[in-house]
Amino acid sequence: MFNKDQLPDTFRREFIREVVLPLAAVLFITWCAASFSLVWTAKHNNHEALVQQENIVKTAFSQSMTEHLRQLHSLSNWLPLAQYLQQPGNDTRWLDENIGSWLYEMFGHQDIFILDPQGQARYGWQNGKRNEALYWSKFEPALSPWLVRQHELGIQDLVDYVKIGERAALVAISNISTEGNNSGFRIIGIKYLDDGFLNALAQRSLIDGLHYIGDRPAPADQARFQLTSRLGFSAGYFAWRPEQPGSEIVKMLMPLIGALLLVTTAVCIVMMYRLWRMQLGLAQSILRLGASEAQAQHLAFHDVLTGLPNRAMIDDRLTQALARATRNRSQAALLLLDLDRFKNINDTYGHHAGDDLIIEVSHRLAALLRDNDTVGRIGGDEFVIVMEDIQDLSAIDVLCQDILDALAKPYKLLGSEAWIGVSIGITVAPQDGLDRQELMRKADIALYEAKNEGRAQYRHFARAMDESVQTRQQIAADLRHALQQKQGLEVWYQPLMDVKGERVLGFEALLRWKHAQRGFIAPSEFIPIAEETGLILQIGEWVLREACRVSLRWPTLTIAVNVSPLQFRAAGFVQRVKDIVQMEGANPRALELEITEGVLIDNEPEARAIIIALREAGFRIALDDFGTGYSSLNYLSNFPVDKIKIDRSFTQSLGVAENSTAIIESVVRLGHAMGLTVTAEGVETNGQMLALAEAGCNQLQGYLFSQAVPPEKIALMLEKRKAG
Repeated sequence: MFNKDQLPDTFRREFIREVVLPLAAVLFITWCAASFSLVWTAKHNNHEALVQQENIVKTAFSQSMTEHLRQLHSLSNWLPLAQYLQQPGNDTRWLDENIGSWLYEMFGHQDIFILDPQGQARYGWQNGKRNEALYWSKFEPALSPWLVRQHELGIQDLVDYVKIGERAALVAISNISTEGNNSGFRIIGIKYLDDGFLNALAQRSLIDGLHYIGDRPAPADQARFQLTSRLGFSAGYFAWRPEQPGSEIVKMLMPLIGALLLVTTAVCIVMMYRLWRMQLGLAQSILRLGASEAQAQHLAFHDVLTGLPNRAMIDDRLTQALARATRNRSQAALLLLDLDRFKNINDTYGHHAGDDLIIEVSHRLAALLRDNDTVGRIGGDEFVIVMEDIQDLSAIDVLCQDILDALAKPYKLLGSEAWIGVSIGITVAPQDGLDRQELMRKADIALYEAKNEGRAQYRHFARAMDESVQTRQQIAADLRHALQQKQGLEVWYQPLMDVKGERVLGFEALLRWKHAQRGFIAPSEFIPIAEETGLILQIGEWVLREACRVSLRWPTLTIAVNVSPLQFRAAGFVQRVKDIVQMEGANPRALELEITEGVLIDNEPEARAIIIALREAGFRIALDDFGTGYSSLNYLSNFPVDKIKIDRSFTQSLGVAENSTAIIESVVRLGHAMGLTVTAEGVETNGQMLALAEAGCNQLQGYLFSQAVPPEKIALMLEKRKAG
């Protein structure tokens, strides 16, 4: 224990050793690093700018060479000049005007010579004025290497930089040709790299102060560039004032960097002061840390929203329950719960109301359990119950029914009543296993079965469920392979008939799958799997393409294509459908898209907008399985469809169920009142056909007329109908 009088001195020594010295070292390193970074950055940027400007200067000089030779070509390839030079008694005034004056005034060639086939200067001009031929003797020694090189190599043109006296010059030598043949005469154009030339080049290349310095060293604040000819001779040096962006950046950043370093230093000083104060309250901090550790321990094993055990604690409780069940030869149960229609609550009332509902659910569940049972929350709307020491398995069923009843009662949310349900999957140890993860997996399978069979119910795990899951997974894999390889999948077509059953009005495209081992698999078996795996998107587009091709063969018939809810809600669905039909060259007005109530439930405004966009594009919209939904009549007033298809269950009930005829007649009258086409599905007997015709249906469909047939049999069907 420290003495009160010694406590500050002890902390001071510790503080200096543990805090002050390290922070001082950090500040020193920071200052040094910042200074080095600024200097290095400035030098690096200056060097990069210098290299870039050197490249610009080189490029500018290279372009000047090309331009200079092109200017000389305007005369060397001029046929009248070659012909004129080969004539005796040349008129020098003509040469003055067309050679000397023209090259000087037009392009700024300051010295111009025409050499005869013997290499002697026949004519010469300086600044546009003719000179004596003897004037050539001042240039011949400097230009001799280039004249010799042109002659030896036998080349037509040559352009290079040369030093004439103390002046750098740009010289071009070109043979004067006549009708593709060399006349023997050569023309030489010289342009000196004087201030006028360099100023124009500097302005064009944005080089500051470009000037010729010969072989003298450049001033300290200027950069120097040596101009070397292609023959390796130096034409002298050029200097300019280089840009120094690095130095400018340093000048701009120095105040800011200095301010930042000062602020950093001040912050470190403040931090040291605050740390010093914290050292003095260390004992109290330790007590607070103990309390925080206990709170963290609680949060690590409990759900923040409900206070129920979370997944980590549930795993621990389940492990302990399985160990006790093994030791005591008793039974334990795992119940996996998933709330039904919880997403609708969030979408309708908001996530805050959803949180309130989750809390109320946790309270209702906790009130139903025994003292040795555990309920926990493992996800957004998923709960788990661990039951221990089960003497009678019927207790599980009693608890599950109590849960279904309790959670089905209304909830008060934002002043309104809301309803949800719950689906439950059950596994029991040791019958279903003693491994925690295996029990969770099997409970999840049982939960899936409960949801798949209509929700708001509970299911015990059975081995057949596991086999069913494996079968579904295998079917999903085989379906993906069949779709990729286009093997076994076919689109067949069932006719839509008039009410007399005599004339084919159109066809409905129906998917068929002949598995290599299993044979034909019913659509009711593999279509839900395709929707779960997302394959329905690719399948739906493929079916639409096939239907488009069939519609092109029979343009007077309507081809109906089913649209799955997942496909309907996919982003860009409308544009994708339009693109496919356009690529296939089909007419949208010959296609009918069949949708079910399922595509309209989640987001009515969005669904309405999609339907309107499809109809504007020319597609007809049919509401399939009409009458099976709880609000089908409401959909007719909210969604602009073209057709309703009476579900086959109503057709099958004709003559069996009471009021079946009255129901169909009511639907038909309603559809006709709204200007809709009414189709009845599932027609299998003549009696049903007559009853539906009397009820006023517009179209009929069913096995009475034909099952779905492959596309190659459509023509035969139509011929038979026509012959009949």
